[in-house]
Amino acid sequence: MRQSRMALRSRGVIVAVALAGDILIALMKFGAAYATGSSAMSAEGIHSVMDAATEVALLYGIVAAHRPATALHQLGFGREIFFWGFVAALLIFAAGSGSALHDGVSQIMNPQPIRDIKISYCVLFVAFLVELACTAYALNRVAGVKTWSGVVRFVRATRDTASLTILLGGLAGVMGLILAATGIGLGVILDQPSFDGFASIGIAVILALTASFLAAQGKSLLIGKSASAAKVNAIKEVAAAIVGVRSINGAVTVQLSPDQILVALSVAFAPELLTSEIENIVAAIDVAIKADHPEITTFLVKPQSRQLYAKLSASRGW
Repeated sequence: MRQSRMALRSRGVIVAVALAGDILIALMKFGAAYATGSSAMSAEGIHSVMDAATEVALLYGIVAAHRPATALHQLGFGREIFFWGFVAALLIFAAGSGSALHDGVSQIMNPQPIRDIKISYCVLFVAFLVELACTAYALNRVAGVKTWSGVVRFVRATRDTASLTILLGGLAGVMGLILAATGIGLGVILDQPSFDGFASIGIAVILALTASFLAAQGKSLLIGKSASAAKVNAIKEVAAAIVGVRSINGAVTVQLSPDQILVALSVAFAPELLTSEIENIVAAIDVAIKADHPEITTFLVKPQSRQLYAKLSASRGW
């Protein structure tokens, strides 16, 4: 329980830091967009507002997910964080990407001259530093990785949709700022404001791809994604080491939240054991597994022979 509270606090701090950064960046971008007439800067401002909106949704989800279980919701409210992460992805896609695309097309169809480029670049530089700092903080605080290969492993393996949204949103923000700077620069140098519009469309594409990936991850977790293969193997090893267990046939797991897992094990016990002895062994498995993996909040055991389990598994086609 203490580990879960620490994870909640850490996740909340990451989202709060990103929220503060995005509010600051959005104000600067809109100020620069008003002063310069840049559609790419306006698109970037909308991007930051959408990031801030997603972070508000994520903060609510983080708090709501840790409400205690009730008679009506006996497995708790852990999936709240997955739901609000999914909502955040839809916000990025519908509002962020759609608005950036609209601004970009408008600038291409009816180009407006870009004014005061120095203001744009000052704002972009400060925003770049803030976005980079927030993203690095998220990586170091949760992912604990310092290489691109580590980032890729984290993105593939994590069930923490809140941290994943902050991380990918930060990376998308950095790429968007680079695109905006490029579009504004080319528009001024070549005296072609339409490049600013193309940069805005590029930002829309980045946001759409980010949102699509986050939505797919959120959907998978909402409909009952299993724990990672490494986690399942570790659980089975702990259970197999208990005296009286002949074999662990298999496991069914469901990720209830980033810090909560449901585990159901199919276990073959020694045939000579009495019912009371099997109950004691199940209790011992429960204690041992939860000691090593405190994120397991619900643990179930189904006594089955290996033959019966194999037959049932074959019928499921797994």
